[in-house]
Amino acid sequence: MMKHRDLILLTLPLSVLALVILSVGLLVAQFRAFEHAYLNDARETLSQRTRFIASVLAPDLDNGNLASVRRRIAYFSGLPLRVTVIDPRGEVCADSDAEAAKLPNHADRPEVLAEDKDENFVTRYSVTMKTWLLYYATRLSNGWTVRASLPSDVVSGAISHVRVTVLLALLAGAILALGLFLYLFLRVRPHFNALQNAAVAIARGRLETRIDVPSSGPLRELAKAIDVMSRQLRNRIDELRRERNEFDTLFNTLREPLLLIAHTGEVIHSNRAASQLLGKAVRQKGFRIERTACPELVAYVRGAFDEPSVTSRELPFETLTDASPRTLLAHAVRMERDGALCLLLLLTDLTDLRRLESIRSDFVANVSHEIKTPLTAILSTVETLTEMPLDKQGRDKCLDILARQARRLNDLVQDILSLAAIERRQGAPRDFIPVQLNTIAEDAIALCQDTADTAHVTIRRDPEPLPTLSIQGDPRLLEQAVVNLIVNAIRHSGTPEVTIGLSQTDSAIVLSVADKGNGIPPEHLPRLFERFYRVHQDRSRENGGTGLGLAIVKHIALLHGGSVSVKSAVGQGTIFTLTFPIKSEP
Repeated sequence: MMKHRDLILLTLPLSVLALVILSVGLLVAQFRAFEHAYLNDARETLSQRTRFIASVLAPDLDNGNLASVRRRIAYFSGLPLRVTVIDPRGEVCADSDAEAAKLPNHADRPEVLAEDKDENFVTRYSVTMKTWLLYYATRLSNGWTVRASLPSDVVSGAISHVRVTVLLALLAGAILALGLFLYLFLRVRPHFNALQNAAVAIARGRLETRIDVPSSGPLRELAKAIDVMSRQLRNRIDELRRERNEFDTLFNTLREPLLLIAHTGEVIHSNRAASQLLGKAVRQKGFRIERTACPELVAYVRGAFDEPSVTSRELPFETLTDASPRTLLAHAVRMERDGALCLLLLLTDLTDLRRLESIRSDFVANVSHEIKTPLTAILSTVETLTEMPLDKQGRDKCLDILARQARRLNDLVQDILSLAAIERRQGAPRDFIPVQLNTIAEDAIALCQDTADTAHVTIRRDPEPLPTLSIQGDPRLLEQAVVNLIVNAIRHSGTPEVTIGLSQTDSAIVLSVADKGNGIPPEHLPRLFERFYRVHQDRSRENGGTGLGLAIVKHIALLHGGSVSVKSAVGQGTIFTLTFPIKSEP
């Protein structure tokens, strides 16, 4: 089946051919009219000349002066017009191109016998002239007949010339139409098809499609223009793709949820952080802000569209997976997109910030409380020494109180400074060195031996001796962590024995401190590593604890890429475990 574009290309040569045929038809009609008019004109001219000659010859014929007649018609000898004079009996008396004596009787000639003037015109072959002639005869009143004739080729020559011209015009038109047809289908059509196929491929997104630019022809400039347009379009799309990728990268790397919301409440666009907060459904087409199940957020969005000015607002937000409600700071900016009002909504999660503020507030309150106790004791003792007369025993007792409370205050300050120093190092480069944990454990045992002897506690090793195991770390901090665990077990567990264990699994090195003391109730275990948290407040202070020892252990473990855990059963004892990955980063 011929394609539509081929029909269009075929229409042009067919139109040319139809125009040629129409023109030739008009020429043929005009030719026939010309032929008829030319013949009539030739006949009219022949008849006028014949009658004129007859009028000139009539006096001589009336007088019988044939010599004058012959002399007069001799003028036409050698001319296309032949003149013949015939007497009433049909005998030829004179002829311009033949000897009259040799001519037969012409009484039977059609033009001589004709009585109607239209029938006086006869075209027939002349034996004498050996050619076709057009005859016309007029009869005079005295019975004489004057006949004139013209060769038919004189009349038909012009008609034949016109006929040949018409045929040549028809042939030229047919050749032109055929040439145009062949040119369009052999030269233009392949380039046109290639250009159309390339344009369709480009329209379908295959921008790398090559445009075939012909070396010449009517499609060359068009193909060049489309080729330039294709390259510019490809460059522009590449640029837009780069800009879109950069925008998507920037948009999705934002840690804060960002949403573009239409006036209808539909979420037009959202980043990865928004899907983490609101669920993956937020990135589906047609998701509406009402589906977040947060009335405060929905009310804020609606107000941002309707209110004259948009202000930031803190909103409570809670999902099924959250253990406690979150606090979000919503900030909206109105903008136009495709002529429609939209809202760019930025949600900042303030939950961790508020929690840190709460921790900071609690920390300040706990530090103030912990410092207030020894300071109050020191101030009271100083007032007693300055205002009351005391004997040596009373003064010694006051001095002992001052010394203990000062040591307690110093230990608290040192633990706070140590904890702050560890937290500062967590975000800084770690200058760790290879450390043997068995050596760290032995040094910690040596530092705690006097305290253990005073409390009548035995320190054991499991196994004996401890295996040589190394990690990358800070030896001073690791020693502090082990000392804190041993001292904690000696002072607060009521155990007769503390066991230090050191072992290695497939993926980690494990150091444990176990006691056989009173154990810890399970409700205290989740908060055991919080700052200033104590299972027994009064007994801990009496034993000299600051409430920061286990918090320091936790942060030291985290600094080394490890973790600390606790297992305890009331009446059976407690096990604290430090776990360090074997391939920890320095």
